[in-house]
Amino acid sequence: MMELFDGLLKCSASTMAADVKTIACDGVLPQDKIVDIFERNLDNVLRLPLSIPNYQRIYCWEESNVKCLLDDVFEHISNTSETPYRLGTIILHAHGGKYDIIDGQQRLVTLALLLSEIGVNTSLLNEKFSSQRSIDYVAYNKHLIHEYVQRCLSLRELSEKLLCQLQFSVLVLQNTSIDLAYTFFSNQNSRGVELTDYDLLKAHHLRYIPSTCEQQSKLAAEIWNKMIENGRQDDNQTTVPDYVQTLDTYIYRLRRWMRKKECDDSTSNYRVKKEYEAAPIVEEIPPFGERFYFNEAIQGGTHFFSYVEQHLSKYHQFNQTIEYKTLHATIQGGSHQWYRDIIESILFCYFLKFGNFYLSDALVVIMRILLQHRYVSQRAIKSSIVQYASDSELVLIIDQATSPTFFLAEARNIAKELSYPTRQNMSPIMRAMRLKASNIAKRLESKIIVESFKNLNR
Repeated sequence: MMELFDGLLKCSASTMAADVKTIACDGVLPQDKIVDIFERNLDNVLRLPLSIPNYQRIYCWEESNVKCLLDDVFEHISNTSETPYRLGTIILHAHGGKYDIIDGQQRLVTLALLLSEIGVNTSLLNEKFSSQRSIDYVAYNKHLIHEYVQRCLSLRELSEKLLCQLQFSVLVLQNTSIDLAYTFFSNQNSRGVELTDYDLLKAHHLRYIPSTCEQQSKLAAEIWNKMIENGRQDDNQTTVPDYVQTLDTYIYRLRRWMRKKECDDSTSNYRVKKEYEAAPIVEEIPPFGERFYFNEAIQGGTHFFSYVEQHLSKYHQFNQTIEYKTLHATIQGGSHQWYRDIIESILFCYFLKFGNFYLSDALVVIMRILLQHRYVSQRAIKSSIVQYASDSELVLIIDQATSPTFFLAEARNIAKELSYPTRQNMSPIMRAMRLKASNIAKRLESKIIVESFKNLNR
């Protein structure tokens, strides 16, 4: 994708001199190429039929962002210079007679609020903000701007300079793939918050919902936005949002292990977006047979949003089990937590297939197998732990088992082959982990059905 974009950008850049011309005030940009780049002032941009699509992030600029922009703008237009002041790049997607804002919403809405305060109305503020958080941000920032203009009264006399001297580089995608815009956007520096895998996934899958199903698209976007907002509200220094734990930690690893593929735990290459993008299909044969199985091919559109909703619901059931709570509370901190996440991932796989049936038995045998890595490794390296879990093939064994008894029997045979190092050969951190595993088994002893499993971790 980047190679494609680079080629298009070079093509546009080579003819940019011809493109950079005064735009007619008719709210239309020329359509010469797939990707066009223009230099336009604020007045030109705000005359366009701008739209904030439902897949966009909410308007959420903080006070520091607003004040920084206002200070920059006021400092420039209050002097006698006629030199244009450039405010970076905005990205628009032209289709259906309108221009969706892909990048630049935060700056444009804030500037529209400033213009409104000094008596210049713009159509952008007629856009409806569906999120209550966006509405709250708009109201608060409107108050900030009012206070700012009261202190800098000369701003009211500078509306013409504001409209003419503030300039943007405007990148326009003409009726083409929105993925191209996001590929460019994710590599740009801006004052806004960088797009996450989850922002990109929402946009990617909304594109698969037919344009005739607007209500369906709106509902999917609203549910997704609520999921993200709930994650932000719950997020703190020690808590991972539920949707991240489900998709990024558990299901991502399970899908990779099932295919015997390496797990990449980096955060810089959009690995989650790539994993959950729509799978290719044969055009003549429509997809069918939805089971919402964690390892199934991802269908574009509403299937994906339902897939996420189903697995998030299962995770909420899973984290209420006594097995999860005991494991999660007992093994914490440092490298111990890496092992806990791996154990939880495999146990979640078991839970997805068999529910609560013999879940305590499954936990203690999974724990015994996976913690062998801790008992024989002098150093705990996250990538090595993840690979060890993959090599154990526990996910494949669960997938093939038609009943808990088949999984538990095969896992028991694996555990029987394992032995603990002598106490002298175990470091303090190894002994600490073994003690934690033993304590978990003791707490669950009354729920363990297989007698021999009760002593697996002691």
